[in-house]
Parts: sequence; C-alpha cells; structure tokens
Amino acid sequence: MKLLFISALFFCAFPIALFAQNADIIFVNANVITASKKGAHHNAMAIKEGKIMYVGERSNALKYKTNQTKVIDLNGETIIPGFNDVHLHPNPETKFNEPDHILKIDTVTSIQSLLSLLSKKANITPKGMLIRARGYNESKLGIEPTCLILDKASTNHPIFITHASGHKSVANSYLLRINKITKETPDPKGGTYERFNDGMPNGICKESAAMNLTKNDSIVAFPEKTFAEQFDSYKRYFNTLLSFGITSMGDAGADINRLKIYQSLVAEKFPMRFNIMMLDKLLPIMEGGDAHHETDSWKTLQNFNDLAIPQIESDFLRVKSIKVFHGNSLSGKTCWLYEPYNMPNPATGKNDYFGIPYKRTQEELDSLFLAIHKQGLQICVHSNGDREIDMVLKAFEKVYASGNPLNIHHRIEHCSIINDAIIQKIKQLGVIPVLHNYINELGDLLEPYGDERLNNMFATKSFLDAGILPALHSDAPVSNYDTRTRWESTVLRTTPNGKILGPKQCIDAEDALIMYTKGGANATGELNKKGTLEKGKFADFVIIKENPLKIPSSQIHNIHILETWVNGQLVYKNN
Repeated sequence: MKLLFISALFFCAFPIALFAQNADIIFVNANVITASKKGAHHNAMAIKEGKIMYVGERSNALKYKTNQTKVIDLNGETIIPGFNDVHLHPNPETKFNEPDHILKIDTVTSIQSLLSLLSKKANITPKGMLIRARGYNESKLGIEPTCLILDKASTNHPIFITHASGHKSVANSYLLRINKITKETPDPKGGTYERFNDGMPNGICKESAAMNLTKNDSIVAFPEKTFAEQFDSYKRYFNTLLSFGITSMGDAGADINRLKIYQSLVAEKFPMRFNIMMLDKLLPIMEGGDAHHETDSWKTLQNFNDLAIPQIESDFLRVKSIKVFHGNSLSGKTCWLYEPYNMPNPATGKNDYFGIPYKRTQEELDSLFLAIHKQGLQICVHSNGDREIDMVLKAFEKVYASGNPLNIHHRIEHCSIINDAIIQKIKQLGVIPVLHNYINELGDLLEPYGDERLNNMFATKSFLDAGILPALHSDAPVSNYDTRTRWESTVLRTTPNGKILGPKQCIDAEDALIMYTKGGANATGELNKKGTLEKGKFADFVIIKENPLKIPSSQIHNIHILETWVNGQLVYKNN
C-alpha cells in the first residue's frame, strides 16, 4: 500500500469552513463493496473519528483532506465491511498439556488416529480426571465410535467425545459406570441412549442424555484457573477472529462468568463488538428456580428484573438477547421432522425415525417467550427441524399478538429445514432467520435428509426471493470460523465429496457477503450503526487482496485477508 501526504498548497485551496470536515484517513484507488445493496461499489472512502464520513468517488473524497490527513492508495485492493459472525461459541485457547484442554478432532480421519490422540492425552492426565474431545465426524472416521472403542484409549479416565454437531457425545465405560447408566436406565425426556443389541448402552448419548454426564462428583476436578488466566485465553481466541476479518460476533449462550470477561475486554478497549445471548437456563435463577433443570417456573415466569441478567447496550457490548433451545441437531440427525429421515431408525431398523421430539410443550414455549418478550429482550431460539420451527412460529405469533412497543425482531437460530408456509410466516411476523453455511465441512452428514429437504435447507435463495434478509453464522466450533470458507460454502454448497446439496439455494458471492455483514447487523438491531460501508456508520472493515466478485467462487476460501480495521483503527495486519 502506498501512503500519500497532503501538500500545503492543497490545504490552502479550501475554505476554512471545510476544515471541520477534514478526514483522518482517506482510501483511494480501492474497490469498495459497501454491502448496502447489490452493485453499490465505489473507489474511495474517508474516515473521521472512527466513523465513515464519505464513500464514493476519489475526486470527492479528496475534498476532505488536509495536511493532517493520511491518504492510503490501495492500488485496486478491495474494502468490504467487517464480518459479523452472529452466532458462535467461543472456546478459550489452551495448550495440549493443560488438563482442561479440549482436543480438536474435527480433522481426524480414522479410529486409530483418534485413539492415538486420546491415549497421548491420557498419558499426561491424572487418573480419574476427564478427557474431552470435540468435533468427531463419523463420515470421516468410517464408523461411529462406541464406549468399547474409547475404552482402548484408557480405562482409568472418564472420556467424553462430542460430535461435530455438539448434540450427541460418546462416553467410555468408565464414565457410563460412574453415572450408573445401565441396561435398565430409561431414556431421559428429550434424549436417547443408543444401545447394543443386548440393550446395554453403547456410549452414544444424544441431546439431553449427554447433558450432565461430566458433572459427576467422582470425577477429579481440573485445577482452578484464575480470572486473569481465563481472560487471556479468551483474548487470544478473539485476536484469532480478528485475523479472519470478524469485527462483530455473537456469543450464543453465555453465563455470568463469561459476561464478566466481555465486560473486562470492553473496559480494556479490545477492538471487537460483542453481542451476548445469555443462556435461557439462567432465567429460573431470577425466580429462585433450578438453573440446571427446567421447572414449573418456565410456565409461570413473568418477571425477571433482578440481578442475574443486566441489559447493556453500548457500541462494543450488547446484552439484550436470550438464547433459548427449542429443537435438536441437524448434522447430528436428532432434529424433529414431519417426514421420516431417509435412513433406518437406530432403535427399530425401520424407516420410521422422525428425530427426537423436544421436551418443552407448546404451552410452556408460549409462556416462556411471552415472559422474555415483555422484558424487552430479544429471543434467539435454536431450532432446526420443520416440526420444531412450526412450534416456534406459533409461539412468536402469540408473542406479537400481545403487542410489540419496543419493535423487537426475534430470531430463529439455524432455521434449517423450511417450507413455503414457514417462509411466509417468518415474513409476516418479521422474524429473522440466522442460517448455517457449513455444507463444505459437514455436508456429508446431511444426505439422510433427502434431496427435497436439502433444497429447503439453509434457504438463502428462498428467503431473498421472499424479501427476507437472513444472517449467517459459523456456529463455531460446529464449523470453522474462517470467514472465507463459510462465505464460499454459502455460494457453492459443495460437500467434502464434491456433491452440491440443495442447488436451488445457491446464491452469488455478493448476496452472501451482504448476509454476512448487513444481515448480521440487522439481526442484532444495529443496522443504523454498522454492517455496511455508509456515511455515519462505524469504520469497521476488512481489506482483501482480491475482488471477490470477479474470482471463481471456488477460490473464495483462498482470499488474502490483508488488514482488519475496527472503529477506524488498524487492529490486524497480515505480515
């Protein structure tokens, strides 16, 4: 990049009245993709005091320069808005030798490699202490792991490995034994223990069946980390996000401790904008209920003004949302459907598997939504299957019928399998769909949904055609937070094996970028502040080497992210 400075002659050529409009920085000879609408492209942008003061043509932009202004010549490089990953699950960055380190196994491609990794971890872990791993994919491993397979890694440690979906896990025999999971143990409401032919649990625990296995008191506790240690590990994680051009992110389910970390990051002026969805399990705390189990307080909850969930709305921290679960997993194949999956039922061997019904009734869902809505909080509800989504929309219909004086637009997180009626109801209610885009990583797990449902999954094109702007998200660590791979997957929808899933929903690179930036700001009610490169909005943007609209879509994952800027400040530079 070429840095130009202003001559004194130019400074004298303009009236003093204009000096109040002087820019701090002007970018020229750029390809500015504003994301405000398709085709809104310019070649210059001016910034003042952390905000965009002008986007347009070079000659007009240069009217804002003085001898204090930096003018940066981008020589044809591209400026796009900062990415907004509105739904992910931050994982603090830890090292392999730390006891609480969670092994990443999303790239493991054989059972032998999996066992080798788990065994290495067992060799440096005190007996009785939990070994955790995250991201196994049975299509890569070639087989679904069971407790007997995990026992080969260690019989002296509880082992718990979580599926790529995050909605099913496998426990070894040690962990099943200390939790007294036997042939006689019934499936919990909203969950399933898969079993061997003799009825013994095989270690595969789906949905609620996996929830509390690692909380057993007989498991040796991890060494307690200080707040400073936790803070530093999260800070490393968010610095990594900046390197991928993410300037705003949404934590899809924070507890009070993590909220304190965000508050500390903001106090330290960390350059990222945080949107926090507090966990729905915190709500009963405010009524004296049990934070770990749903109780009758879900039915009667009407008022939670007390201390547990403060409402915060500032430029860098927004705490105005509640994460609610009403549905199960897409890639884990547990979400609830109207028509059966195109695969045998694990329990019966017949094609009669509709997924796992969610444990909350329609009445309970209606009551919960209404209570949250009345407090002026945004509902962000996890829901994947069409049968689950219909229940959510029925509850939203009752919520909005009660009035919406604060103009809240609630969200459906993932909103994966839809139909025309669902689209029309979402449009009528003003609900915002927040869509997955992970086919290029987990697409091989989705084929049991069948071609018709795949053409109505992650329905980017159908929503756009209906005049609805979705937001996109990685759901990391369910899929990688690398913005380039997520962007490309939205456009191409190609599986790791090269098959296009749901070609009806393919869109072009610019529409996908608009969803990833403008759509994200719209989902958090902040479109007046960010999400597009327009006058008056935050100067949050990314400089990339290529023009993403002119390269082959199959090369989007190779885009060079050169710089990330937040609030008009350079916060990441690719050296």
